[in-house]
Amino acid sequence: MNANPWSLPKDRAIRHLLVSLDARVGEACELDPADGPDPCMVTLRHAELEKLRAHIFLHGQRPGTYGLFFEYPHPVPGILEAEENLSLRAAISSLAIHFDA
Repeated sequence: MNANPWSLPKDRAIRHLLVSLDARVGEACELDPADGPDPCMVTLRHAELEKLRAHIFLHGQRPGTYGLFFEYPHPVPGILEAEENLSLRAAISSLAIHFDA
């Protein structure tokens, strides 16, 4: 990953997910340079395919869970675009599959 997750001005839960994700798919994804200032949301992109992105968010989620919104370079019919109320383990697993690590 191109940034130290603990140094980001993000919610502790987001930073915890990023540290856990970095250990699993750190080479495959990086913080999107256009990531905004929202402490409860972060955008990651594939290291080589900048249009393959994932948005991780806490807004509207049950406590201790994460929401994910996936973006693909080309529209893919029948592919899941969003998941909500995922545990840390499930969120990391979905992100690893998305970034194909």
